[in-house]
Amino acid sequence: MKREKVVVPILIILVALIIGTSGILTARNPFISPSVVSNTLGGKWSVQSFYMGNNTVTETLYDSSGDVLVITEYSFSTPSQALNFIYANQLNNPQMFEGYLVSYYSHGLIESAYILDGSHVFYVSYVGSVSTNLPSLAQLINLIK
Repeated sequence: MKREKVVVPILIILVALIIGTSGILTARNPFISPSVVSNTLGGKWSVQSFYMGNNTVTETLYDSSGDVLVITEYSFSTPSQALNFIYANQLNNPQMFEGYLVSYYSHGLIESAYILDGSHVFYVSYVGSVSTNLPSLAQLINLIK
């Protein structure tokens, strides 16, 4: 085999590794840092995944005890569009809580809330493990402040 046929693929692999590990192609930092989640909910949280789409950002975090937190932010052009969204996707009858319109549901180890903040709706879902207490609704709201 000619030397060029071996060198070119090796160079391509090296360049791919350098670009992949340099941070050049990394996505935007998560919109809620693990340290904020740790300070608000306790435990040590890490980002599992982060997705940014059209008018939607989703972040999934987990902690050392196996709890999972999913936070999605939906952005709308107007507050009335956001309000329509929260009523169309309500978990329970929306009610005011700490200045936010909230649709909240909790059962067993699962807790979910839609939180209206102007022209943004946040969906916060917490799945706890057997050894953990679910956070309060106030704690979930503090995550998005």
